[in-house]
Amino acid sequence: MQPIVAEASLPPATSEDAALLTELHEADGARLYDFARHLGLTDEQAADALQEALLRLWRELQRGTVIESPTAWTFRTLYRLAMEQHRLRRRLALLLPRIAPRRADYAGPESSDRLAVWTAVDTLPARQRHVLYLHYASDLAFEDVARVLGISASAARTHASRGLATLRRELRVEEGS
Repeated sequence: MQPIVAEASLPPATSEDAALLTELHEADGARLYDFARHLGLTDEQAADALQEALLRLWRELQRGTVIESPTAWTFRTLYRLAMEQHRLRRRLALLLPRIAPRRADYAGPESSDRLAVWTAVDTLPARQRHVLYLHYASDLAFEDVARVLGISASAARTHASRGLATLRRELRVEEGS
C-alpha cells in the first residue's frame, strides 16, 4: 500500500463527510473487513486495507467527487487494495525460495458444514468466488456486487449461478435443498 501523505490542497473535513464515513464504518465495517479477509489478507492486512479504503473515500469526498454508492465504492477500493497485496505477495514468492528454506503450510481442520462450503467456494474461479462472497456473505445486491467488481449486474448473476451450480455438483446438494 502507498504511504499516506498529507495533502495541503484539500479543504478541511466537513461534518457531513465525517458522518458519512462513521455511518459507513458502523454499518458495513465488519462486512468490508470480512471481504478483505476472504480475499486472502491477514487480519492486520485486512484492517490496514479497510483503513486505507476509508481514507481514500474521505479524500475523494473532500475533492468534491460525487460518489453514488459509497459502500460499493469502498468495496471496490478494498478489492483493488487486496489485489495489490496479492501481486506483491506473488513477487515475493519468487524471491522467497532463494533466501529461505521451504516450509509446509498448515492446513486447519474443517469441522463444520459452513467451513466446508466456503472451502469449496475458495476452489471456484476468482470472479465466481468474489461474486458469491459479496452477495451471500456480505449481503450485497447484485447491482452493488457489479459496481464493486466493475461488471454488469447480469454478469454478476451469471457468475453466481455458475458458481452455485459447481458447488451443488461438488458438494452433492439436491436442487431443492
